Amino acid sequence: MIVPGNIALFEGLSPEEVSSVLECFGTGERRFARGECLIGEGDRVSDIGIVAAGSVRVERTDYRGNRTIIASFGTGAVFGESFACAGIPRSPVSVVAESDGAALFLPFERLLRTCENACGFHRRIVENMIRMIARKNLVLNGRLEIVSLRTIREKALAYFASLPREPAASEGAAAGYTVELPFSRTELADYLCVDRSALSRELGLMRDAGVIALEDRRVTVFH
Repeated sequence: MIVPGNIALFEGLSPEEVSSVLECFGTGERRFARGECLIGEGDRVSDIGIVAAGSVRVERTDYRGNRTIIASFGTGAVFGESFACAGIPRSPVSVVAESDGAALFLPFERLLRTCENACGFHRRIVENMIRMIARKNLVLNGRLEIVSLRTIREKALAYFASLPREPAASEGAAAGYTVELPFSRTELADYLCVDRSALSRELGLMRDAGVIALEDRRVTVFH
């Protein structure tokens, strides 16, 4: 079983304690291929998923078939916990694999109930889950602020500013920062809730105006 060392749900627990928890909960492992659906819209959600390897994204499709990408998660991230905690019987979103990888699934009911083998860990895990849900709400609120902006340029620049940055290679007054996009151009349009052609056109205008530089998924934003 693949167990990454940076799982927020198990923060503060030793590797030995994490192994005990996984065994006690009857944790299952599922390997997946890129594009595979781990949770579909309308599926029953009774387990908490942990990305053990690879990455997944959360998305939703409206009645016209338009996709909206809500979030993307890498190794160590947890998904499905909000629905399990809220008692929502069926998922309103899908969780799709962005790459080959593996996920662990913990029965939510087992996590809430104290047992003889791992009861000493339960309080810490529940505390970690509350913090995780709060942090994820902050991230989703940040995304809501981005997609609520009026223009594609404002949305794109706000999104770029939210990503991990590194100093741009340029020198002088035009120096800015560089980010690595986790999405393709189509996926970025779905994340920002804009038309792909309109996004490409705006990015081209921003490039021509010297606002940004584009190189595959690397974007440099100039001051």
